[in-house]
Amino acid sequence: MIKRVLMVAISMFYVAAHAHADALSECRSRASTHDRIGACTSVLLDRGLEPMEKSVAYRIRGTLRMRAGANEQAIQDFNNAIALNPKDDKAYSGRGTLRLADGNHSAAIADFDRAIALKPGRVNYLVLRGHANLVSGKVDAAIEDFNQAISRNPKNSVALNNRGLAHRKKGDLEKAITDYTAAIAASPLYALAYNNRGYAFEVMAKKAEAVQDFRRALSIDPSLSGARIALERLGEAADLAAQASRLTTEGKALAEKYCAWCHAIEMQGNSPKPNAPPFRDLKRRHPLLSLREPLERGIAAPHEEMPRFEMTETQIQSLVAFINSLK
Repeated sequence: MIKRVLMVAISMFYVAAHAHADALSECRSRASTHDRIGACTSVLLDRGLEPMEKSVAYRIRGTLRMRAGANEQAIQDFNNAIALNPKDDKAYSGRGTLRLADGNHSAAIADFDRAIALKPGRVNYLVLRGHANLVSGKVDAAIEDFNQAISRNPKNSVALNNRGLAHRKKGDLEKAITDYTAAIAASPLYALAYNNRGYAFEVMAKKAEAVQDFRRALSIDPSLSGARIALERLGEAADLAAQASRLTTEGKALAEKYCAWCHAIEMQGNSPKPNAPPFRDLKRRHPLLSLREPLERGIAAPHEEMPRFEMTETQIQSLVAFINSLK
């Protein structure tokens, strides 16, 4: 009898352990972002899991919510992850990215400092801190961060592009163009690098080179309204301007049909749902993703009111073009 009870207890232990492992595994790797958020939540509600496992679930859920634009919920998840595991460099990096998006530059830099201290070899942490230094006006510190990142990975196109922005901010257009060109060589479809090099050429009165770069940027990413406006300014817009205008109109129609129930989609006014960010804030919330990546993943559901739906490539271009037009 005692042996039978013991065997049942052992069996139940292994079943419970397997269930715990499945929940954490689904939190890490379910195909659907919505399902992964649900799986992470299940892990956090499971009293049988250890604090370190829950820390991972908080951090993963925070990352998923950040990608979906649910910044307030995401930052709370990162806070909880760090409280359970103060050595989680990814949680510091995620929280720093959110603080950067919200304009809290000093706090963002402090988080990136901590992430770098924990994992000095991570190039992307240097790139993120460099971006935070750049937007906070610490241009020399930004260049030093980008220099370190590029020394470790000479083909890091984001670091090269952003160092170009820093050089341009210091007034050194030649160095800026050199960096943009290197970024394009590393990533030939890097639309933003073409766009930035076009601005530099325009300032240098090299119209032909500027027009060529703006056209190339738009051919890669038709939603880049800055390139369209630049071509209009240079008197070279024509068919590309008409195409971008069409995308913006179509994007607004999509926003009105699918998004306006929750989000403010105009230049002014509050969102009908308090947790839904206004569309005019989305570009700031996704400064490094240029909005496309979270849309290409499929709209995640960080809160139940938000519908789940997939978008075609054309719809993504149209919606991004409309959001980019909200200046």
